[in-house]
Amino acid sequence: MKVLKKAALLIAAAGITFAVIVISIIVYQYTAMAPDLPNEEDCELQQLVQTDDNAAEIHHYQCQRGAQKQWQGHELWLLEPANNKWQRMMTTQSPSCISLVMESQRLRVIHDGDRLEMNLAEPVFLYHTPAGKSESVAVAIDKQATANCES
Repeated sequence: MKVLKKAALLIAAAGITFAVIVISIIVYQYTAMAPDLPNEEDCELQQLVQTDDNAAEIHHYQCQRGAQKQWQGHELWLLEPANNKWQRMMTTQSPSCISLVMESQRLRVIHDGDRLEMNLAEPVFLYHTPAGKSESVAVAIDKQATANCES
């Protein structure tokens, strides 16, 4: 009987642990993984580059977010204008200077900050052309002490 009680307690503990993990993942997906889109109140557009096929745009914003605007940093977003689909590419608080260079299907993010503080969501982003063809943009992060942010 004691063995049966111990087994039941062990199974109950495992079930509770599993439920807590699943709930945590769901809460994370609805909060941290899907931040608000940039808006004029919180963010200022710094740079806009287009893919070679003009089917996607990469927007670089300088943002201040939070209740008292306590978070300040850079955000990169990929936009598919044909269907108004946004994908968050990267966020960072570190560098004072970020510039974007589009080279074929490769986006170079040139910065003067700490690479470890660059929060890249994915190394490659997929988008669709207006004709329905799937394309991709690979992201390369390059640190340059003399990054040019005047352009």
